[in-house]
Amino acid sequence: MTDLPPNISEPEQIRALVDINLAFARESPTPAQRSEHGKGVADLRATFTVLDHLPEECRVGLFAKPGRFDAIIRFSNSAMQRDDKRDTHGMAVKVLDVPMPSAPRDDAGVPVQDFIFIDSPVFVIGDLRTYIPFDAAFMEAKLNLMGKLRMGLLVLRNLHLLPVLLRLALRRANAPLSVSYWSTTPYRLGPEQVVKYKVMPIGPNRPAPRIRGKDGRRHALKTQLAWGPGLFSFGVILRNTPKTQPIDNPRVDWEEQGARFVPLAEISIPSGQPVEASAEMENDLAFSPGHASEEHYPMGAINRARVAIYAAAQDARRKAAAGRAAPPRSRQRTD
Repeated sequence: MTDLPPNISEPEQIRALVDINLAFARESPTPAQRSEHGKGVADLRATFTVLDHLPEECRVGLFAKPGRFDAIIRFSNSAMQRDDKRDTHGMAVKVLDVPMPSAPRDDAGVPVQDFIFIDSPVFVIGDLRTYIPFDAAFMEAKLNLMGKLRMGLLVLRNLHLLPVLLRLALRRANAPLSVSYWSTTPYRLGPEQVVKYKVMPIGPNRPAPRIRGKDGRRHALKTQLAWGPGLFSFGVILRNTPKTQPIDNPRVDWEEQGARFVPLAEISIPSGQPVEASAEMENDLAFSPGHASEEHYPMGAINRARVAIYAAAQDARRKAAAGRAAPPRSRQRTD
């Protein structure tokens, strides 16, 4: 998958990435698990409150007027099943019953808006052509030692990516309510503006619990919610200089290039709820950059690929789960 034709089109590149993720689903010992951010740390209820008195240019779509919405939060690990290993960590937010006609609907017919984050302001890859061999090696590395060796060789051939790779892969395990998260990729904010999303913890400044053991981040989250609700400020990083804040290179940190953060909402995760990621919930939940209204639709080639990958992977997971749940067929007698 590393020797690509020089004139390969974007749809062909996206198809290659989809095939890589579907191959992982077929070969994985846990086919119902996500190919990306496979370990769910916790799936939680939350509220998403749009603030009053927002800047005029930000009063678009979900943020057109103040309001309070139910939401679902998923915290995750990117690659590691053990919480105490260094890794990239995710936070996904699904806002429910949103008042936007173009919003997609979930299986129950409820209009939703998803926001997807990692605990880094940048993504490891900036273009699809580079993404394909790295994604192939990353998936194979989850399955066998040869994949890990291939990944190592690929990094040696792309040393310019090493700083970002290390920044992401070696992030210290953290208590989920104690760190900031970024979308890394851009989205529309109405017809004229382009933004990235960011959430930052707010509220009491308590020392983060230490992460110990296989489910250490889940245990830390339980401790944090026992102290009180988890609170985040949600906002956008407004693109103001297209030349230094590109749409098609998520390796660029827009804030470092002068873009400003504007708070738009607050997320509250209440105490007193189970802190778990049950198999049933994990199978039912599906997040995607493409679960978005027209006003907040994803932009850039990496996002277009992620929309296709997430849709195909979700379908594969559900088929795998349905296959396990189906009763065995009885054999028909032929004599």
